[in-house]
Amino acid sequence: MTTANLTEILEKIQPDLKQVKGQASKEAVSTLLNIVEESVAESIKLKNENQTLKDEINRLKGEQGKPDIRPNKKKKDGNISSEKERKSAENNDEINREGFKLDKGSLGKLKEQRLSAELLDQISKLDGEKYSDEEGFLTAVESILEQSLTEEQRRLLLKYARYKKRNRKAKLPEITIDRREKCPVDKTQLPDDAIFKGNEPKVVQDVIIKTDNIEFQREVYYSPSLRKTYLGPIPLGYEGDFGPHINSDIVSMKYVNGMSTPKIIEFYHNMGTLISGSYISNRLTKPAYMDVFHQEKNEMHKVGLEVSPYIQIDDTGTRVNGQNYYTQIICNDLYTAFFTTKHKNRLTVLDVLRNFESRNFLLNDETFILLAQLGIPKKDLSLLSAYKQNTPYDEHEMQAILQIIYGTGSPRKQTKIMEACAILSYRQETGIAVVKVLVCDDAPQFKLLTDELALCWIHIGRHYKRLNPVVPLHQEQLNDFLRCFWEYYHKLVAYKKSPSSKQAKLLIKEFDTLFSTKTGYDDLDKRIEKNKTKKEELLVVLKHPEVPLHNNLSENGARVEKRRRDVSLQTKTDEGTKAKDTMMSIVETCKKLGISGYKFIHDRINKQFKMPSLAEMIKAKAAGQPISL
Repeated sequence: MTTANLTEILEKIQPDLKQVKGQASKEAVSTLLNIVEESVAESIKLKNENQTLKDEINRLKGEQGKPDIRPNKKKKDGNISSEKERKSAENNDEINREGFKLDKGSLGKLKEQRLSAELLDQISKLDGEKYSDEEGFLTAVESILEQSLTEEQRRLLLKYARYKKRNRKAKLPEITIDRREKCPVDKTQLPDDAIFKGNEPKVVQDVIIKTDNIEFQREVYYSPSLRKTYLGPIPLGYEGDFGPHINSDIVSMKYVNGMSTPKIIEFYHNMGTLISGSYISNRLTKPAYMDVFHQEKNEMHKVGLEVSPYIQIDDTGTRVNGQNYYTQIICNDLYTAFFTTKHKNRLTVLDVLRNFESRNFLLNDETFILLAQLGIPKKDLSLLSAYKQNTPYDEHEMQAILQIIYGTGSPRKQTKIMEACAILSYRQETGIAVVKVLVCDDAPQFKLLTDELALCWIHIGRHYKRLNPVVPLHQEQLNDFLRCFWEYYHKLVAYKKSPSSKQAKLLIKEFDTLFSTKTGYDDLDKRIEKNKTKKEELLVVLKHPEVPLHNNLSENGARVEKRRRDVSLQTKTDEGTKAKDTMMSIVETCKKLGISGYKFIHDRINKQFKMPSLAEMIKAKAAGQPISL
């Protein structure tokens, strides 16, 4: 029996199940339905495992396994995105662009659904009319059809009449006019009484891509008395074999336009420019050309940590010379910085938050409280107490202490001790900006580092989307809870706009009520109970309304890294990895600051420095001041 067949049978008997009376009978039915859910989940798991084993056996025989052919459309239960709900709760412009209309296209699709000719003829009276919301559209349909008939066809009408309104933002004011050209009227075609009424402007956008190869005629003078030759100087930026536009465009093509090195070479060869792959690679990676951007990123990251009351963080996998590494994404609404690291543990995350300053380790009374919290036994705490002091150790000294106590044994315990000492040292540092609120997902490496941790509500919502009940009653219960979940999220969004202590208290009570829900669907109840334990992390926004409710900014940064891997699978050298991190940071930060990454790269590579540094622009934007370019 397939899952679909099982669900169909359960749908038929659901009305009878709802008629069951008596607490004991209801509990028995609930238990049986949960057993059905567990059995189906186990069956799917075993089926997938069985197919995997079959494929492996076939490969061992020299054959092929079952081909992994993706379906034409995503399964409904495979979509765990919560973007629609989030945008709806935040009144996002994308949702507000939704409208409803019946035109030739939508009426044709409705005809394919075998709606009667009579019905189609009636609703075609609305052809060409547009409605901004669902209610207005259905009201118009009801004025033509009977209410019962409208309700019967409601789903199909809404599905095929829905459309996205076009963004009608005027673009002409944003276009820079490079030249003007007159278009005269042929005077021989004009009648004698024609009167000149001025000019009617028409703007056409165009880009000219052409070579600009220059032969500099350098004057040469020679002094016999001094035995010295004098040459006319080359203009700034033209000292090498390639001009300033090629040198900056190479970097822009790679990091702004996402082109691979072979494609950059192909572009220039098609333009008739003789350039080598090694020259392009050097311009993209070597410190002589990248140091100006490395310095920009370093200053940008320092200022970004200083001026923001919170930091968002996430990580994603990457490849360096055939090895698995991790890209750490640090960001807020002002900037984004990328750091590729070999590990993703707490020490690594601290390195990123400290901008890779030398590590310090503090072993004082507060450290011992954290060590106990991390589960370090009292026996070990007693051994460590001999090294307690109020000044920090450096990394070499800390490792020497652990070597004396443990030697090469207990590596996990040593790691926990190093992490605890590093965390306490970080919290008490004065030379760098210490992050007070960290916005992230529930990954363990992000915990305990900062005073407060704010969890992402979108991540929490995805866990509920992953539940895939086959019992209709459980499907209803899940949908009902999700509706309440997003209604509560909407209230948090409203609170951020106008916070008050009274509203905060009400939201705390509502949280307790929402996450104390008992449905009888075991998987849902377990998930609700688990989220209830995260109350403090989920409600940080009540104390800090400026903190975002989700971690989408850092996830968007992770997507940038993934798209880069689509173009170039991996980096090969440390120089290339550092350059990749730096240039992705520069380009993404330029986007957030509303400036052209192309122009900024050109300005820095050609040593013009007409544009202020990214750090200065971040400071200005944080202070609410306009960015002067």
